[in-house]
Amino acid sequence: MFSKAELKQNLLGGLEIALLMPAGAKRFGNTYDEAIRSFIIPILLFPLTLAALLFFPVAEISGASKNTITLLFSLRLAFSWAMFFGIIYWLMRHVDHLDNFYRFVVATNWLSVPATVVFLPVALMLLSGNFTWEQLYPFMMFLVFYTYAFTAFMAVHVLIIPWELAGFIAFVLMTVENSTMDIVKWVGGLFG
Repeated sequence: MFSKAELKQNLLGGLEIALLMPAGAKRFGNTYDEAIRSFIIPILLFPLTLAALLFFPVAEISGASKNTITLLFSLRLAFSWAMFFGIIYWLMRHVDHLDNFYRFVVATNWLSVPATVVFLPVALMLLSGNFTWEQLYPFMMFLVFYTYAFTAFMAVHVLIIPWELAGFIAFVLMTVENSTMDIVKWVGGLFG
């Protein structure tokens, strides 16, 4: 899986990027094997996402079984990866800037660790029963925008591109995530 040194380097790189420290960008590997291996991280974190769905107001799929919801969100994850990385690959190829694409894949996947850690307080506040989703929604939106901001920051320093293009990459990520969520809600509504 991962060597101890690689695990430490990638976790440190993810933390530094989340803290908007440019040095974190150089900690990630830039090989095909490292890029493929990095998909293990979001897969390992995926059960936390599924657990969070219990508290996420998805009224459109509330009638669907847990197995259906698990299948839909698993397919959403795979489709989102293919769509997002496909678009970024095409974009970087179009501007003749593919030299750090694998590093971008590795960094994006490892950034799911600090993104998950950032959202844990929201999940814990919901679990405590002291807060409702409506009360936490503004805080949640701030965290969502923060994760898009550190994704754009990472793109600037990993791909070595201008901020405008990195902002567009964050916009692409947001669009892919929102579009695939809409598709899941629509399909889930058919099964609900």
